[in-house]
Amino acid sequence: MRMFATIALFAAASSIATCVAAEPGGSGPVLERCLVSLIDEAKLSAGEAGLLVEMAVKAGDRVTAGQVIARINDDQPQMDKLRAQAEHDQAIAKAGSDVDVRYSQKAQAVAQKASEKAEQSHKNVPGSVTDVERDRLRLEWEKSGLQIEQAQLERTLADLAARAKDVEVKTADINIKRRLVTSPLDGEVVDVQGNLGEWMQVGAPLAHIVRTDKLRVEGYVDAAKWDPEQVRGKPATVEVTLANNRKETFEGRISFVSPLVESGGDYRVFAEVPNRKSPGSDEWLLRAGQTATMTIHSEQPASR
Repeated sequence: MRMFATIALFAAASSIATCVAAEPGGSGPVLERCLVSLIDEAKLSAGEAGLLVEMAVKAGDRVTAGQVIARINDDQPQMDKLRAQAEHDQAIAKAGSDVDVRYSQKAQAVAQKASEKAEQSHKNVPGSVTDVERDRLRLEWEKSGLQIEQAQLERTLADLAARAKDVEVKTADINIKRRLVTSPLDGEVVDVQGNLGEWMQVGAPLAHIVRTDKLRVEGYVDAAKWDPEQVRGKPATVEVTLANNRKETFEGRISFVSPLVESGGDYRVFAEVPNRKSPGSDEWLLRAGQTATMTIHSEQPASR
């Protein structure tokens, strides 16, 4: 007796969980007991370990993509950014200054004149300027030329240092952003975890956000009666029963047809259905977890 009861319960559960295509009629297959499910959802977590210093939402809030949900303490990366920015600005200023180059050029001109004057004096009056002095003046002339090259090299190195510091600034920005938890989608917050002042480990859950403006309706089509090309991309009408036996219909389109035929001879299809709110209310009519009837508007199957 217990065996028969177990079999009966299993059959009942299967009839609820499985969406079966009704006999084709009208414009296409009618799928009963379809499941309404989410298209997009995000389970947000901490990207860095640290103290939770801000939780900007609560369950039930509607959020937009990019909106800040929570923030982990970012004092250290903020200071790193200030330091790197100051060093970057210093390197930029040094790379942009040509004072050393201009000074070296003028020093070279003076050294050149002194060397040439000494050579002329020695030519006019041999022995008036010693060989050692003339060698020293020539060396000063050559040294001033090398100082020009050194000053130009210093400007190049300062420019490279500025680029390196710019990378450090951007790295600090990344570290700051990693401590900001933002929503990747427009949706509604259905769960919030974590308390202000709590130490969060990397990957610790913070919030669960679901998309509510568009949902998915999953159904099964009889492979013996309908070929995939007859339903793929076709418009579909979804009907759900709400409270007090009130029925609402939604228009969508088949967005996925499974290449696999399952053991019962059916293949799975998805329809993406735009949601809408109840008149005079801020509540969505279509909700994940509901069951629905879906009619796919397709041509009649060819006779077999």
